[in-house]
Amino acid sequence: MEVQIRTKPALTVVGIEGTGDAHKGPEWIKPLWDQAHKRFEEVKDLVTSNQGSWGLMSATDEYLAPWKKEGKYLAGWELNPSARPPKGWAIWNVPEKIYAVIACTFATYGEAYQFVRQQFLPKENYEPAGAVHEFYPPEFKDVGKDTLYLYFPVGKK
Repeated sequence: MEVQIRTKPALTVVGIEGTGDAHKGPEWIKPLWDQAHKRFEEVKDLVTSNQGSWGLMSATDEYLAPWKKEGKYLAGWELNPSARPPKGWAIWNVPEKIYAVIACTFATYGEAYQFVRQQFLPKENYEPAGAVHEFYPPEFKDVGKDTLYLYFPVGKK
């Protein structure tokens, strides 16, 4: 598995936010995406050109920290930081960070996650520095086969 270290400039994401049990993510995250896609027309003029979408994660008690027993998730799109979305939409601001980035599919998600956390980070002398985020490129359409990217915030040990 190939992991790349990248610096990602700060980004602002508008989306639909939810909270749930960390072990049952797929049960409560999919409806967030369904709602976000259904309501996309409300924010389409605010988002930056079709650069893909973001699934941002955060602990419930510490912004952008890894999930604990529960987690928060934002299903959305990058937008201009000065834009103001309609009621019912949340905005998360993610500062510039260094990330370990790995490509995967939904079928290989768990394997990719474990590889980065248990093999890549310790071997390359990095440590986790926040919650993992998902990036879905514009061509992502089929959850059964298309590629997404996991962004692990990292720092040197």
